[in-house]
Amino acid sequence: MITLIHGGEGYLVDRAARDLLEPLRSGITLEFNYEDLQADTLSADAFAEKAGTLPFIDTQRVLVLRDWSLLAGKRDKGAGAERAAAYLEGTPDSTHLVLIAHALVAPGNPIYKVVATMERDKRARIQRFEPPRRSDRAGWVRKLAEERGLTITPGAVRLLLERAQPDLRLLDQEIAKLALYVMPSTRIDEDAVRALVSDTREEEIFALTDALASGRPGEVAGVLQSLLESGREPTWMLYTLVSHWRRLMQARAVRDRGGSVADLQARVSDHPFVVEKAFRQSADYTAAELDRGFHDLLRLEEQIKLGELDARLAVEGFILEQVLSG
Repeated sequence: MITLIHGGEGYLVDRAARDLLEPLRSGITLEFNYEDLQADTLSADAFAEKAGTLPFIDTQRVLVLRDWSLLAGKRDKGAGAERAAAYLEGTPDSTHLVLIAHALVAPGNPIYKVVATMERDKRARIQRFEPPRRSDRAGWVRKLAEERGLTITPGAVRLLLERAQPDLRLLDQEIAKLALYVMPSTRIDEDAVRALVSDTREEEIFALTDALASGRPGEVAGVLQSLLESGREPTWMLYTLVSHWRRLMQARAVRDRGGSVADLQARVSDHPFVVEKAFRQSADYTAAELDRGFHDLLRLEEQIKLGELDARLAVEGFILEQVLSG
C-alpha cells in the first residue's frame, strides 16, 4: 500500500500523517520494520533499496519518507524522479510506503503519476490538504476548540481570527493557551481572547506599508526581512496584506469624497488606531494604484492556493513591484 499525504496546510498534513502512522507503528513488533526518514537527499537507487527490503518476523514493513526532494520536483541531473517512479511500481505488497509532502505535489511529477494510477487500482491513496478558505476559518476555530473539550463564543472566534495569524497550527496553539487561561471553565469568550492574544498583526503590516510609502527600497527590504526572520508565514503576510489593502481602498474612497477619519470609522469596525493609520496611509496612494495592488494580491492568493506559486516568492514579488512602481 502507498499513501501520499500532501498540501500547503502543514498542520493538516501532519495531523493526517499522525493519524495514519500511530496505528501502523503500534502494529509493528520489531523497530527494524519501521523506518521514518527526512528524505531531502534520498536518491532513486537508495529508495529502491529501502522500499524493496522485506519485513523480518512482522508481516509488514512501514517506510515513511518526509519531504522527498524527488517528489517535490526539485531538479536532478540524473532523471531521478523517473527512475524512482519505475522502482515505485515494484514496491512489494509487504511494504506500506507513506509519502509526506508539506507542499502540493505537481500532478506532472513522475512519482505522483504512478501513485495516482495505483490509486485507481486501490493500491494507493492520495490525501491533499490546503489552507482553509477565509469563509471556513471560523468553523475550524470552533472545531479546534471542540477537540479540546471547549466552547468558544462567536465573538471570541471573530476576535481570535482578527488578532492571530490565519494558520491552523498557530490557531491551535492559541486555543491551547486559552484553554489553560480559562480553567476550570471550558468556555472561551472575547474577554479571554482580548487578555491573552496580542494584536501585533496590524502593527507589523503598517510598518511594511509605511516603508513602501517612504519610497526607500532599503527600508522596505529591511522591514520585509525582519518579518520573515521573525517567523511570520508568507501566507499570513499575503492574507493580511489583502485585508489591509481593502481597508486602504475604503479610506481612499472616503478621502476622495472629502470625508474624514470619523466618516471612515462609521463604515468599518476596526480599532480607532487602525482606522486612523489607514486613513493617513491612504493619502500616499491613488485609487487606481490601490485597486491594481488589490487585484494583484487576489491573483497571487489564488495562484498559491492552486500550488502554482510559492508564497514567499509571491510576497517578495508583490513588494518589489510596489517599490518599482512607486
